[in-house]
Order: sequence, then C-alpha cells, then structure tokens
Amino acid sequence: KAKAKAKAKSEAKQPRRAAVVVDPYSSGKYLLIELQKRKVPIICVRSSTKLSQQFLRAHKANSKYWVKMLEYESFPGVPELVEALKALPFKIVGVFGGSEPGVELADRIGNALEMPTANSLDQLESRKDKAEMQDALRRNGVPAAEQFKSGDLEKLLAWAKQRDQWPLVAKPTGGAGSDGVYFCKSLDDLKIAHGNIIGAYNPTGKVNSDIALQEYLDGDEYIVDTVSYEGKHLLVACWVYTKRRGLPWDEKAILTSQNELLAPTGEKQDRLVEYVFKVLDAVGLRYGPCHTEVMFTKRGPILVEVNARLHGLQGPRLIELATGISKATYAADAIMGRGTLFHRLYQEERPGRYLYPRLKQCVQLVLISGSEGYLKTDIKGALAALELPSVIEILPAVEKGQFINKSRDLPTAAGTVLMVHESMDQIKADTAKIRELEEAGTLYDVSEGPLDDSKAIPPARSRASTHTSVDGKELEPRIRLDSYEKMDALWAEMNVRAE
Repeated sequence: KAKAKAKAKSEAKQPRRAAVVVDPYSSGKYLLIELQKRKVPIICVRSSTKLSQQFLRAHKANSKYWVKMLEYESFPGVPELVEALKALPFKIVGVFGGSEPGVELADRIGNALEMPTANSLDQLESRKDKAEMQDALRRNGVPAAEQFKSGDLEKLLAWAKQRDQWPLVAKPTGGAGSDGVYFCKSLDDLKIAHGNIIGAYNPTGKVNSDIALQEYLDGDEYIVDTVSYEGKHLLVACWVYTKRRGLPWDEKAILTSQNELLAPTGEKQDRLVEYVFKVLDAVGLRYGPCHTEVMFTKRGPILVEVNARLHGLQGPRLIELATGISKATYAADAIMGRGTLFHRLYQEERPGRYLYPRLKQCVQLVLISGSEGYLKTDIKGALAALELPSVIEILPAVEKGQFINKSRDLPTAAGTVLMVHESMDQIKADTAKIRELEEAGTLYDVSEGPLDDSKAIPPARSRASTHTSVDGKELEPRIRLDSYEKMDALWAEMNVRAE
C-alpha cells in the first residue's frame, strides 16, 4: 500500500501526457474521439484563420474536445509556437495532422519538439507537393506520372503543345484536393484551369502558385489506407471507385457512383499494396497514417497523390465498422502508443503481410439526380422511410427548398449514403431500391419556381446549371475533377450564397 501511494504521489507530480492536433477537422473528429477515449488531453493548433468555411465551422463544433487552443498566426513562426507549447502544463507525447491543412505544420512541430515519431523534414516536400512526390518516385525507381511543374501559363502551354498527347490533368501542387483538379482536353482548357488555380486560396489557407501538369492516368482508381511505424507499413483498408461515364442528360459526364471496401488480398490488391509501400518509402513516410490515391493503368499502379493523414469524411468510422479497428486507433497507436497494436499485427518473421478482417461489406453510394429545380422532396426522410437494412447514414447535399442540379460530377451529386452490412447481396438490393427511386424521379421531385421557404440560387449552382464560367463564357460540362472524400467541402462550396 505504501509503495502504491508513493507511486500515485509521484505520478501526480508529473505533468499529464497530452497530444497536439493541428487542424482537427473533417475525419480529424475521429482522432479527437480516439484521444478522448484514451483520456489524453488535446491541444489544438489552428494553422490558419483563412481555411475554408467548412473547416472553420468544424473548428467551432469540435472545440469541446480540446483543453487549449493556439493560433499559429499569433506567433512569428514555429519556434515561438513550440516554446508556447512547452510552457503549457503538459508533457507532449504526440503531434498529429488532424486534416490536410495541418499536415505540414504538424510535421514541423513534431520535429521541433523532437518527437520520436515525427517524419523527417528532409522529405517534407515529397509528402505535400503533388509534383515533388512524383519526382521522388522517379528518383527511387518507382513508376510515376509524366509531368511538368510551373506557375507560368506560357511555359505550361509550351510543354503541353510539344508533348501533344491529350488529355492532361492540371492540379495545384500544394492544395488539399477539393480546390480542384482539372481535366484538360485542349490548350483552351489548360488556360481555364490556370486561371482558376493560380492566385486562388486553397482550403489550406494558402495561395496556389504552381501547377502540376500531368499525363492523364487512364484506369480504375483505388484508395490504399495504411499506417506506418519505424518505416514498416500495414494495409488497413483498400477501396475501389466505380464511375459512370455518360448519363441520359449528359453523355460527356464522368461521375463516381460508389466507393467499395475490397478484400485485403487479391491480384490487384497485392500489386497495389506492394507499389504503395514503395511509394511510402520514397516520400519518407515512416510513422503514422497515410491515404494514398492510385490509378491502376495498363502499365500497372501509378500514384495520383499521397495524403499523410487519415481517410477523409467518415472514413475512420467506416473502417472500424467494417474491419473492427478505426484508422484513428491505428494512428494514435503509431504516433503516441509506442506501436503496441502495430507490433501485434505486423507479420514480423512470419510469411506474408497483415490482412485486415473484412467483417462487414461497406459501400459509400453517391446519389445521382436527373432533376433540376427547387427541391420539393426531403431526401433524407424519403430514404429513411425505406428502412433499408444496410443504410447507416444518409448525407444529402441539398435540403428541401434548395436548388438541385442535374448530377454531372461530384459537386452536383445529390448526396451520399453510407452502407455497411454482412451481406453484399443486401447492399446491392438496397442500392437497387435507391436507384429505382432516382430513375422514377420521385426522390428528386422539383419545382421550376422557388418554394415559399426557398432562398436565392447559389452562384456555383447557377453556373453548373447553365454551364458558364465565372466570367459568363460558355463552357463544356465542367472540366474539373474532384476527390470523393472532399464531397463535404465541394457541397459547401456549391451552396455558398452570394453576399
């Protein structure tokens, strides 16, 4: 008893172990929940007050989780911020990037605090710059996309003209994905992409200054979710996108229709995992979570981009429901839990690699509207009334009374439905019932004129309806490509009303 009392007294004198989470938004919410379960005090650092409105709203909603919040903009630089963190009555044992905007600052803070699980700053650019990560692959003999990087329109046009192989993909080198990736079929498309990317603030609060102009990777798109510890890697989830090319109201449309969790092994999965592990080594990701987007082309897997963070949106929760372990749990274990879970699962001195259990099937279904006008239907209520066994959450992009577009791409999608069930046959049956309602038009019953509670059509939805750009010029259907996991940001952008 005396020893126990002495130990308790000694521990009481020690500062509490705490975690720093930079920009804990989007799926970062699940990291906050995980740390709270572990009874770890959370110190929030906000990287910028110029983040997208969606992130700023999440900041307020998630504030209940942290014990202290520091604004990076209140300090001259990282050294001063780190001194302020050291002055707090806590022992910091882990630093996390809570969402895409916070990844770089989290790396810098972790290194300044000499955290053992901080990834080296020597290869930081390879993890955050979409052009540099491709160059890092080439330097390490890993297949990569052909590209050219510049902010100068004339140089970009000259490279594209000389190459003369279309289409090309233009993307901001340091954005968070939701600020737009453009599918360019001509020099005119490239000019539009340049005009919309360069000089614009991206969701990380920074101004886009360069474009990565890359070859178009034709093939199926996959997401490979991993966690790393001491340079070793575990696959924790692998997903495949299904896309619809051409719709009755728009033959040129390309729209993701669903995202499905795959089995942990298979011919394609094994090749993807082998490739992604090489990618992680090439960009210097030794610790923590990563969400890697890959195209499976005729020449095999080719990187789209590395995201050194959790899977966005409800990703961590869906991974937990389907496999039994949240990606936030894997992340907390790797960054501040000494890799206890990692070591238990990693196939050290055993043949093969860790294969996550797929306890349940999981699909994220994209809702597709063939109607345009003021919505008279409550989408969430109509789908909930069906009482479909596999549906766990319904996330409409448009509420009753708002203007809904015909779906041509992710920003004009009508919403998403999260589906988890032991049986894929059940998910398919539920999907068929939803698609029947869509095709019959009953899920998206609209009025040409505004309803009593309708507000003005947001400019982005008006432009999507008329196929015109900001300056009023007529365009082909939207040339912008977008990431599925950024749909909440895309919808927020589409629903912003004119001031």
